[in-house]
Amino acid sequence: MTTTLNSFVSETQLSTAEQSLTSTGSSEKKFVGMATVTNTSSSNVEVTLWRLSTSSAGTTGSGGNWFWRKTIPAGQSIRIDALLGQVLGGAMKISGIAATDNVVNIDISGTTES
Repeated sequence: MTTTLNSFVSETQLSTAEQSLTSTGSSEKKFVGMATVTNTSSSNVEVTLWRLSTSSAGTTGSGGNWFWRKTIPAGQSIRIDALLGQVLGGAMKISGIAATDNVVNIDISGTTES
């Protein structure tokens, strides 16, 4: 097995549709070491993240499968503590959505084992 330090996503802007941010193949694993979101707009923006199998879609609301939801203040960066230390097993993904298109940047880094 080989372990490599990676920047999974860097300055990726979230949209108003769920998008996959990083995923694993069936024979690899990823460990999340750091994750932040930055709201570049002048308004507060809600962000929702999911940690799912690659074949699943994110759902919201009561009974939804999201693991992190937070309103990011205008012009601020937030560390996503709930994501730090998480492991993606084989065929898993982290996906996200923002309430406003193209104003929230997300950065996720860690290690990949293959």
